[in-house]
Amino acid sequence: MDNFDAALKRAFAEAPEPEDAGFTVHVAKRVAWSERIAQLHVAAQGMGLAAAGAAVAYGVVQMAQNAGPELLASLGLELVRAQGALAQASAGALMMGVLVVCGGLGAGAFAIRSARG
Repeated sequence: MDNFDAALKRAFAEAPEPEDAGFTVHVAKRVAWSERIAQLHVAAQGMGLAAAGAAVAYGVVQMAQNAGPELLASLGLELVRAQGALAQASAGALMMGVLVVCGGLGAGAFAIRSARG
C-alpha cells in the first residue's frame, strides 16, 4: 500500500492544488444567512399565531359578555320552573317515575341472567 501512495503522489506532483478562492467562506456565509432567515420565519409565524390566538380569545370573551347574562337568566328561569314543577308534583307522580325506573332495572337484570343461562 505504501508503494501505491508514493506512486500516486509522484503522478500528481506537478498538478496544481485546487484553490479555494474564498468559496468555503462564501458558502458558510450563505448557509448562516439561510439559517438566520429560517429563524426569523419561525419567530414571525409564532408571533402571528399568538396574535391570532389573542384575537380569537378576545372575540370569545366579547361574545360571552354579550350572551352570558341572557343565558344565565334563561337558565335561572328554567331552574325555577323545574323547582316549581317538582314542588307541585304529588308523591304519587314521583313514585310512578321511581317504579318505572326500578321496573326497567329489574327487567334488564332478568334479561341478563336469562341470557347467561
